[in-house]
Amino acid sequence: MALPSNDEIYLPLLQLVVNHRIYSIKDAEKILAQTFNLTNEDLEERAESGDRKFYSQVNFSMMQLIKAGLIFEGFKPFRTVDEAKRLLAKKPKKITNHDIDELIKKRKALKAKREEELEQKILFTRYDEYLQKLKRIHPTYFEKVCGWVLARVYDIDFSKHVEITPPCNDGGIDGIVYLGEDKNSKIYFESKRYTKGSVSRKLVQQFSGALDTYRGVKGYYITTGKFASRAEGYVKEIKGYKNITLIDGHKLVELIFKYELENEIKLD
Repeated sequence: MALPSNDEIYLPLLQLVVNHRIYSIKDAEKILAQTFNLTNEDLEERAESGDRKFYSQVNFSMMQLIKAGLIFEGFKPFRTVDEAKRLLAKKPKKITNHDIDELIKKRKALKAKREEELEQKILFTRYDEYLQKLKRIHPTYFEKVCGWVLARVYDIDFSKHVEITPPCNDGGIDGIVYLGEDKNSKIYFESKRYTKGSVSRKLVQQFSGALDTYRGVKGYYITTGKFASRAEGYVKEIKGYKNITLIDGHKLVELIFKYELENEIKLD
């Protein structure tokens, strides 16, 4: 009798693990040989490598079922997962190589998603820890930090193209980024180093008014806190004639790490 294909082995092998205590591939081979009515001659058929063909098939099929996530890895006796039992409950006529490949792909995709979520969680924790330290720096130094970040965003030299306005009577503008000679090449920014709370609509409106004083049309409002929803709404309202970008604490830290400024900023 011809040896069965892998497509013919997967289903009875999975059923075998569910219904019997299988400690080894040899145990599985022995019972499956009876299932397929294989003779001793069939069982002794050899591959070019010299290994017994049917034993190798059973071994390969078991490994594939493990890769597909239907059988636990490293357990003796072999044990099926709940997904395998749900699959068998549907009474499939066969489990094919295509079915196994699709399960393996699905499992790899799920694993990749979980790893990405874990990396994001670790990154968020790191960012949040950094933000808490950033909230404790001096407000005047924070203005400089914001200037550094914008200098990196626009790829310019901070010392030549960024001006930090005097702490007193700054007219509602903490800094100016010079991208060129004309007025439209100037970008203005206001910074608020908050330990808690949100920047209100009123404060953003005041910054908008300060831009009018400087005849500016583009600006950044940067904070270690958050922005009130009404503040965000106001920025959308004036978008047609004035461009104000809001950068909250988490976005600010993201930019700091993106432009590798985290080690240049003195937090302690």
